[in-house]
Amino acid sequence: MKNRNELPNFYKMPNMKVDTEKLLQCFRDFEPSKDQLVNKCGPYLLNDEYEQTYVTYTSDKDAMLRDKADERTYTNLYEKYKGTYVEEVLDSFKSPYTRTRLVVQKPGAYILPHMDYDTRFSIRFFIPLVANEWSWNAIQRKGQKLPEFQYMPADGSVWFVNVGHKHTGFNFGSTDAIKLIVSINGQEDLDVLNDIN
Repeated sequence: MKNRNELPNFYKMPNMKVDTEKLLQCFRDFEPSKDQLVNKCGPYLLNDEYEQTYVTYTSDKDAMLRDKADERTYTNLYEKYKGTYVEEVLDSFKSPYTRTRLVVQKPGAYILPHMDYDTRFSIRFFIPLVANEWSWNAIQRKGQKLPEFQYMPADGSVWFVNVGHKHTGFNFGSTDAIKLIVSINGQEDLDVLNDIN
């Protein structure tokens, strides 16, 4: 099990590809929602243009870790996504999926720089469904003077994002940026990194 310092900031998964249009169709009735984490941290980290809706949920209302909801307990898929392409994509990961949500970043949306958890706890993937040239993510490791910025096109790629370091996301473009964010309990999907020098 690799810790955050042993993994890259961003990594485009070489053998994973999704149909962005099929995924977007699954979310055509998008309605923003909140969970335990957003209710606790959202008012401090997110602005009103940063919206999300949940694909999975926790049935353990008291599942807390370090005074936050434990993402690993978000193992229940909402009924409306069962049997859909969303479930097919989630089942394509080798390790079990946990907290999963669709994020819609309207023009001007941002989430302030923050750190979530070490990669030994859980890992996270971003699947961009709609992007523009001004929608970016950034990660800054401890001791770095400047963050590393990454543009992720909506071309069906799946990206590992190292949320064990301080990270942020923003959309300063004139159109929405939409992504599916999938948390995974395990690192089996990152085995491809073992072949990279």
